[in-house]
Amino acid sequence: MKFEKALEEVKNGKAMRLPSWSPEVLIKVQKPDEYSKMTAPYLYVESRLGKVPWRETFIEMFSEDWIVID
Repeated sequence: MKFEKALEEVKNGKAMRLPSWSPEVLIKVQKPDEYSKMTAPYLYVESRLGKVPWRETFIEMFSEDWIVID
């Protein structure tokens, strides 16, 4: 799946990943609520090491084999 389509799914509460990544690595969206210090949604990567903000690379953005996870 193209990045743009996968991103739309992530905005709706799903997660995405590339097949070459470890299975536990997922990209998700964080939407702010009344307790958040952030005021806009952002993407983060979740793995066995924790959660950190994520920014896509050009290679990732142009990949067409994204997997969406429910």
